[in-house]
This record gives sequence, C-alpha cells and structure tokens, in this order.
Amino acid sequence: MKGRDVLRDLVGAGRPAPTQVEMPHARPAGAVKAMSLGLDRLTEEAAAAKNLREALAGGDNVVELDPALIDPSIITDRIAFDNDPEFNELKSAIESNGQQVPILVRPHPKDDRRFQAAYGHRRIRVSLELGFKVKAIVKKLTDHELVVAQGQENGPRLDLSFIERALFASRMEQSGFDRETVCAALGIDKPEASRLLSVANAIDAEIILAIGPAPKVGRPRWTALVSNLQSDGARDRAYTIVASPAFKEADSNGRFGIVFDAAGSKPVVTKVRPRSELRARGERVAWLERKGKQLRLISDQVAFNSFLEARIPQLLAEFEAEPPSARPISKKEDAIEK
Repeated sequence: MKGRDVLRDLVGAGRPAPTQVEMPHARPAGAVKAMSLGLDRLTEEAAAAKNLREALAGGDNVVELDPALIDPSIITDRIAFDNDPEFNELKSAIESNGQQVPILVRPHPKDDRRFQAAYGHRRIRVSLELGFKVKAIVKKLTDHELVVAQGQENGPRLDLSFIERALFASRMEQSGFDRETVCAALGIDKPEASRLLSVANAIDAEIILAIGPAPKVGRPRWTALVSNLQSDGARDRAYTIVASPAFKEADSNGRFGIVFDAAGSKPVVTKVRPRSELRARGERVAWLERKGKQLRLISDQVAFNSFLEARIPQLLAEFEAEPPSARPISKKEDAIEK
C-alpha cells in the first residue's frame, strides 16, 4: 500500500461517520400560500365543470324543447352583432346535419313552465330561425353553478373574444357575484380578472356594444383605447364616429379601428375670425369678418338683405364718383405709383 493511501485511511478512521441531517420543511409565505390555494380552487372548479360537461355529454337525459320556452342566462356573455360569420356557419351546419351538441338549461327559477339557458344561446337562436326543436339537457343548477358552467363551456373553446370576456366579468360583478366566482367561470386568476374588469369598466358600454366582439383585437389594443379615451374630447369624438355611415358599414374589427383612430386623433382647432356686429333697431342685422385684405359682410336677416341688395347700385355709383385721392391707398397701389 502506498504511503498516501495509508495516510488517507488513517485520517478517515478518525472521522465520525456522516449522518443524515433532516432539514426543516420550508413554510410558504402568506402571499405564495394564498396564491397556491387560489390556484387549487380554480383547478377544482375547472375540473368540476369539465366533469359536468362530460357527464352531460354522455348522459341519456337529452330532450327536445321548444326554443321559444328558453330564456337567456342571468348574465349575457356574448355581444350581439348583425353580421356574425360564425353564427351563419353554425346555422348552415345545423340546417344540413342537425344539432350535434345539446345545450344546457335549468328549470326557470321563477316560472315552472319555462327554462333558462346556461350555454348554447346561438344554437337556441338558430333553432328559432329555422323552426327546429332544440336538443337540451335539463339540470337543476344554482346561480353560481349556472354562470360557472356557462363560462367554462365558452372559455376553453375560445369562443369569447377579449372584450366579451371582460364584459362578462363586469356583468357578473355588477350582478353581485364575488371575485372567486368570476375567476372560476372564466378559468382565470384574480390579477387577470382585475385586468379584464379595468378595461370593461373604463369604456362606456354603449361604445363597446357598438363596436361588437372584435375577435382579432386583444388586451393590448383595448388597453390602448382606454388610454386614448382619457384625452379631452375623445369620448365625444368616439360617439360621433359611431354614428357615421363608414362605422356602420364596417365589420367588428374595423369598427374598433375607426373608434381607436378617432379617440386618438388630435382635435381640429378652428380659428375664429375677428368679427364686428352691425346693429339696428336694438338687434344684430349683420356682422363683418376681416381676414387680411378680405372683408366679408354676412347677414341672416331677410329684411336687411333686401334693403342692402336694393342699395348696392347706389353704393357702387357713389364709390365710382369718389375721387381716388379720397380713398385709402393700398401698399400695392402705392408701390405702383412710385
């Protein structure tokens, strides 16, 4: 055995055998713990909604209902738009192949002869327009269960645009649902719910509804519109452009762009020309406007206009008879004479 090996063995023999030291478990901080619990709750809500959809889809309790007997959900999640290509595609598909996926309704809480939809509002509308019965699953649901099922059905399939999700969250909050229910229905956390609500609550509902769902416009552009609307006169410009023919002819994404540009544009400053009023008999009969060498006489009084028009030939004759030296000489005339 080599010398260094003997030395290593001797040194090792003098040391105690290493022992396993049990480290204390780190406790999560309050904010981290709260976030973890919140995410767990959202996961449970999403899983429950998924299980509900799967159970309903595989169930035998599908019935055919008269769509005229079905009222909309207590919270509207979609923004109605006249020219909706997705609705037209759905209508064509149902007309050709029938309704493939049933809707979910509950017995109406205030009228035992009617029903209330949780989701499937477009299929109800298609059935009404085509005169078809609508396939539905009837299940007793609380208000909380109804809006969660509604949000979980539309959210994962990305049917709702950003502003529709924001408006859905705002409507839930205005109807008295707590933030946890809003998060569960949309499958989001509280910070994202706050972002949705901040946009929906900062823009007038009339402007949002006029624009429509704008499926290609995401949060950054809507947030920028909120900023644009803060400038002086921006909301007035937005309301004015909403009433224009160009806005009404555009699709939803185009309408957003029109409002965005109008809100962000700088107001046109109109220079007011200096004017002096001409008064007679205690009222204004005309006014003079001066701009450079120009002088304009303007009147909206019929009697004065007739009076002035009748005396124009006399005024011209007096002007012609007046010697040039008696008239003020312009700078141009003065330069020519020199």
